Amino acid sequence: MKRKALISGITGQDGSYLAELLLKKDYEVHGMVRRVALEDPAHRLHRIRHILQKIELHPVSLESYASVYRLIARVRPDEIYHLAGQTFVSYLFDDEFSTFNTNINGTHHVLAAFRDLVPQSRFYFAGSSEMFGAVNVSPQDEFDALSPLLCLWNIQSCRI
Repeated sequence: MKRKALISGITGQDGSYLAELLLKKDYEVHGMVRRVALEDPAHRLHRIRHILQKIELHPVSLESYASVYRLIARVRPDEIYHLAGQTFVSYLFDDEFSTFNTNINGTHHVLAAFRDLVPQSRFYFAGSSEMFGAVNVSPQDEFDALSPLLCLWNIQSCRI
């Protein structure tokens, strides 16, 4: 029986590469996408256009616990890869409430549904390199000190 993977952020760089890898490993691959991605596939699905026939996409809002819960209940994945989130720094400040709802509450929604529905599954969460701030050595790993970049209200006020 094929293992099932659910990827949030499947349309991004990391998500698209992960989907390709999992398909090569004979996984059944499901992806969470914003509804707008399905409405504009030429622009929003360009990274995965070559594998669209091999994966199943599901319109989900990370801002809605019910939406996330229903999808995880339907798919029952063996593995969940949570790669979605608002990462483009200037957008973080353009709509900080949506950013918070997606990045913080969205992650909580995925974790809560995972815990309630498929606790035997494996979960992977991708963090941001911004948690390391200014570094002297690259790449970083789990042993490097955290020195998050602090940004309050606008990009000009960012400091370490």
